[in-house]
This record gives sequence, C-alpha cells and structure tokens, in this order.
Amino acid sequence: MSNPSLPFCKLADPATYVACDWNLCVDHAARAHWVAFFKRHLETILQIGSIASNASPNAADRAAACRAQFNATFDRFHADPTAYKFVSIITLDNWRDELLREHGFGDAFHDLKNRENVAALPLLPAVCRQIDALEGEPQLRAVIEGVFAGNIFDMGAEATAKQFLHGGPDFFETRKKLPARPWLIDQYDAFAKRTLNQGYRDVVFFIDNAGSDFLLGAIPMMHYLAQRGANIVLAANERPTLNDMTIHDVRAWWPRILQTEPSLKSLPITMVSTGTGEPLIDLAAVSPELNTAAANADLVILEGMGRGVESNLDAAFSCDALNLAMLKDIAVANRVGGKLYDVICRFR
Repeated sequence: MSNPSLPFCKLADPATYVACDWNLCVDHAARAHWVAFFKRHLETILQIGSIASNASPNAADRAAACRAQFNATFDRFHADPTAYKFVSIITLDNWRDELLREHGFGDAFHDLKNRENVAALPLLPAVCRQIDALEGEPQLRAVIEGVFAGNIFDMGAEATAKQFLHGGPDFFETRKKLPARPWLIDQYDAFAKRTLNQGYRDVVFFIDNAGSDFLLGAIPMMHYLAQRGANIVLAANERPTLNDMTIHDVRAWWPRILQTEPSLKSLPITMVSTGTGEPLIDLAAVSPELNTAAANADLVILEGMGRGVESNLDAAFSCDALNLAMLKDIAVANRVGGKLYDVICRFR
C-alpha cells in the first residue's frame, strides 16, 4: 500500500483543516495533564506488551530502555514548551507510538484485542436481531446507542482501561445506563430526519477499538445502513496503536464475523486502510486507497473519542458528517463542557 500523502478527499477545505487545534505548548494545565497521563499509561502498555504472545525476547530490558527514552522526551517538552512550535495530542501519540515500535512494542494490545473480540463476537447476532426487530426511529436510535455502548472498550483512557484488564463492563448493561437525552452534543434528531427520509448512498465509517466497539457497535450500524442501500467503506488504521482495530485485524477477523453473522455476506462493505496509525486521526494525509473508495461518499462517520472529539469534532466536510463518541477522559470532557461517560452525537 502507498504511504499516506494526500488530504482526505471529502474535506471541505484541506488548506484550512486542522485535525486537533489543542496546542499543549500554550495550554499549561492541559500539557501537565497529558504529559502525566502518557507517562502513567506507558506503564500499562509496557506491562501488557512484555507478556503478550507476540513479545520478542528481552522484554524487560527493552521496556526499561523505552521508558527512559519516553520519559526524557515527554519531560523535555513539559519543561520547555516554547522550544516547540505546535504540539497536540496527535503529536504525543506519534512520539509514543514511534518509541514503542522502536523498542519492539508495536502491537502491545494484540492479545487483549483478540480476547475482547472472542468475547464480543458471539453476541453480534443477538444485537443485530434486536435491531432488526425494531422499525423507524426507534431502530436508528438503538443503532446509535449501540455505538455509544460499544465505545466503552478503550485502552487509551484511564477511566476504562483498568476495567478491561479485569474482564470489562457488560455491553448490554452499559447500553441500559447511557445518559438520557439530550446528550452533551445532541444533533441526533437532524441525523435521524436525514437518514429516515432520504437515506445514504455511500458511507465512509472510520472505526475505532476492537471488541464490543467494533463488533457490537460499529458493525451493527454498518449492517443497518447497508441494509438500507448504502455502500459502506470500512476505514481502519494501517498501523497498530493501543486497542484500535487495524485493517489487518479486520481482514483477519472478517471470515469469522461472516460465519457468525451470515447476513453480512450479501452487504456491500469494502475494507480499506486509512494509511494512518494513531488513535486520533489526521485527515490531512491519508492513503490513496481511502480516497479512491471515498470519492462518492455522502456521509462520513467518525467514531470514538480520539477520532471524533479529540480530533475532527468541528472538521468541515463536503458531505454530511457524523461524530459519535463516549467521553472517557476528564480533560477531554472538560474541554467540551461535559463529564465522564457523556456521549456525543454531532451531525453536520
């Protein structure tokens, strides 16, 4: 696959697009929060990565070297932010993931992703049948609430990561306990009106995490839209990061998904790599493959806190766009005027 080199073709104005405008060089409180968070979170990544089945030898030594270089990099930024022109959370993600790859921890959550996929996949038919049993607006509402509930599987957020190290919350219970409407950002009614009255022809769905997020949230929504005539472009990361599904993960799991939910076999779902590899997504440089597949899109869906809130919450597109996410970091929640576990349905 070619390296990412071109802006996403559905951006309204690539020249003015900024994926994440949160400049940690000048926001001192945010810089302190994120530097401390990334350093704490690194310990979880190294702990999991060192015992993963794909771990290479000398994990302890590699972890120590990674930790030392990582802390030096982040401490240097924290101590002298004026030495940097612009640093966002995407920048921190890049620093972290490059260091993890350099020290042999490129896919630290490989085993955990598979464990959560194994746990969630048998529930997929039940979720699809529950949705199929509904009609009209209640059916669409169930689809959206399923995306919110699935999105709780997030190893990049402290509020949820520790839960999943010990089994994780139940998808159906999470769905029952979602905040009541109006949600923090709630443009669901406009999306429902457009979807139910006109429908969509070509949808690009930027997926997020493995497990319940992908299998019980994203796939049922793609299933719903495809059943109503939409061609679906399932867009996934090229490179591993945290517990995000990569395009390689999707392709490896797809035969098992089709076996478990055969109704997907006849639906027009195409899988493409975004060309990117971070939990946030910078649409200024994506794969030619994605742009070819998305050329005729009339709806872009950005799912998850990283892709849809920390980045791209206000991005302007030349077609309709929907951001769906649950908030699992207090600094992100504060920045958008909410609290932990608030949900966002942003439509434009």
